[in-house]
Amino acid sequence: MCGIAGIIGRPDLEAVQSMMDAMSTRGPDDYGIHVDSQVVLGHRRLSILDLSMAGHQPMSRAGGRLWIVYNGEIYNFKSLRRQLEGRGHRFDSRTDTEVILALYEEMGIECLAQLRGMFAFAIWDRREATPVLLLARDHFGIKPLVYATTPRGLEFASDLPGLVAGGGVPRRIDRTALAQYLMHGHVVFPRTMIEGVSMLPPAHSLTIRPGEAPRIRPYWRLDVERCEPLSRRETYGDQTARVRFLLEEAARSQMASDVPLGAFLSGGIDSAGIVALMTRAAGRPIHTFSIGFPQTGGALDESVDAELTARHLGAVHQAVQVSGTEVAKILPDIAVALGQPTVDGVNMYLVSSAARRDLTVALTGVGGDELFAGYPSFARLARYRHQLFRARQRIGWLKRLPGRRMFPGPGSINRPWTRLEKDRPLVSDYMACRMVRRPAQALRVAGDGKVDPEAFFAYVDSDEPGLADPVRRVTLLESRLYLAAQILRDTDAASMAHSLEIRVPLLDVDLAEYVYGLPQDAKLAPASTGAAPAGKRILIDALRDVLPEWTWRKPKRGFTLPFGEWLRGPMRGLVDDILIDPGFRGDGLLDEIEVQREWRTFLAGQGTHWSVVWTTLMLKLWWYDALRRRSSTPAPAARNVESPKLT
Repeated sequence: MCGIAGIIGRPDLEAVQSMMDAMSTRGPDDYGIHVDSQVVLGHRRLSILDLSMAGHQPMSRAGGRLWIVYNGEIYNFKSLRRQLEGRGHRFDSRTDTEVILALYEEMGIECLAQLRGMFAFAIWDRREATPVLLLARDHFGIKPLVYATTPRGLEFASDLPGLVAGGGVPRRIDRTALAQYLMHGHVVFPRTMIEGVSMLPPAHSLTIRPGEAPRIRPYWRLDVERCEPLSRRETYGDQTARVRFLLEEAARSQMASDVPLGAFLSGGIDSAGIVALMTRAAGRPIHTFSIGFPQTGGALDESVDAELTARHLGAVHQAVQVSGTEVAKILPDIAVALGQPTVDGVNMYLVSSAARRDLTVALTGVGGDELFAGYPSFARLARYRHQLFRARQRIGWLKRLPGRRMFPGPGSINRPWTRLEKDRPLVSDYMACRMVRRPAQALRVAGDGKVDPEAFFAYVDSDEPGLADPVRRVTLLESRLYLAAQILRDTDAASMAHSLEIRVPLLDVDLAEYVYGLPQDAKLAPASTGAAPAGKRILIDALRDVLPEWTWRKPKRGFTLPFGEWLRGPMRGLVDDILIDPGFRGDGLLDEIEVQREWRTFLAGQGTHWSVVWTTLMLKLWWYDALRRRSSTPAPAARNVESPKLT
């Protein structure tokens, strides 16, 4: 895994070097820059495959007319390489980087359809009279890529701190992104928390020629017409066998590594299934890691379940115990490392820190809930057929969500939200499942009147209301919004803070397309008497012979920490200090009256969820670094740095 950055237009070598410095943990093993008269490309390398200098980047082909900087892993690169060699291509390394560049040399932008893996890369193509820069991001957004148009041209980097460190982007908060964050606990792409900086959406490419505007277009999507025929006319037994085969292929392909590799293991189906398949593929025990907090949290602590599962699977397991006092001490550093404020990511930061002592690569079960209908929201929303619903039932379960009812108060947000509830009730109810604050409250905390309400809800364009299957429709919302915008972004930032590469076999493209095309009853098991339908039916059946029964018998628990107990206990002093800080209060970013009211009602146990306070705390801790100061680790001496002399 690596860090990339660059500028097309008026190249500024020092600016890109500063970006590289700010992304030092993304690539501690190597460093390189290519400069010509129109572009500068920078790369920091975390060596995973072909540890020799043959894998150095920026890498070139076609007599120096093609250059690439790349972050990620292509899992089918060996088969692609064999095909390219059969057509006359020759290679100087064993890297997937060179395969991408050779494939682009032959196919141009159409090469994206051939890639299977996680990636974000930039290719500078000077083969024609007018050169072009291509930026691309993987299918689900596992690896990030941000960009901005500045007086120097188009600037890009692997993450927000890296891009901002280049000095070309003013450090101003995007008010709409702020409101989205306060509402959902994360910013929804293409926005970022910094005004003028965009996140390239998953499965999209950006092309730009010097002096022209960028062109952004999709190259892939989960599509019913393509995915549904993959399993049509198969029996459920055939479908289960196919899912098992695809799971095994995904796990096996993603174990390729020239450095130590292991896995994260909780007490649930997804991670346990991955470890079981890894063990079979490797023929040896797998090193696994989990987080525990036995003195607090009660039912949230899965460390005991993880240890039982590890023993059943024969894994070499380490359970890292953490306390609220320990987390409070390092929370400011965590907020900075996560790159932009989020309600999530702390757990991944802690387990990544522990795993990096022994591993460089770790596989996880991320993606299972989104693709196999594992969240309770799938069963709740499964009754929808297009826009038909029973209003009395809908309002009834919404009222049972403590502190998250959706009825907005007066103000500019009322009209678009009312329209959304009327025109797309499934979307409004889905958003209820993914809210920290209801819309009106988020706007009040952010300063009502400073946010464009139409832009606030613009991301509902990710919905496809024409889909008859509500499970598929919710899968798209989950994968495009929650999974890509929060889970994967936070996972990348938290793991890269420790120079650890995270892989996600359950988001293998071939597996995802097949599962997406399956009918609803393959994912949601029939409801037992008085109970809601249970998710992950086919995943459980596909892995039943390799998993202990308790992984699917026990109730689902999210991978979270006891933040509520910690905020009332060892973290209370930190929150008190942050909330009264005159610097932040003077910045006017939030309505301080509302912030104080939320803190008081949380402490009093009056219905305010811990996530409400947590979003405010993480925002303020991030603000100190992002808008008031910027520290970074100097880069190591660059190896084979291209001459800064403009050509």
